[in-house]
Amino acid sequence: MEKEINETVAYVVDRFLQAGLKYNHLLAITRTMTSDFGVSSEKEAEKLVKNYLTSLNHPYSH
Repeated sequence: MEKEINETVAYVVDRFLQAGLKYNHLLAITRTMTSDFGVSSEKEAEKLVKNYLTSLNHPYSH
């Protein structure tokens, strides 16, 4: 299940980055995607997104 979640997070975040969303907008939107990411809270969804950005060494992760 973890791999599926990571693939979903990666897909969603990659698309938002391609669309040019600013960091605060990206987090605001992805926080609401708890069921899509398979987590139970907005905080968990945000953590998944931040972890993914860090794994990419994306400027938003700093």
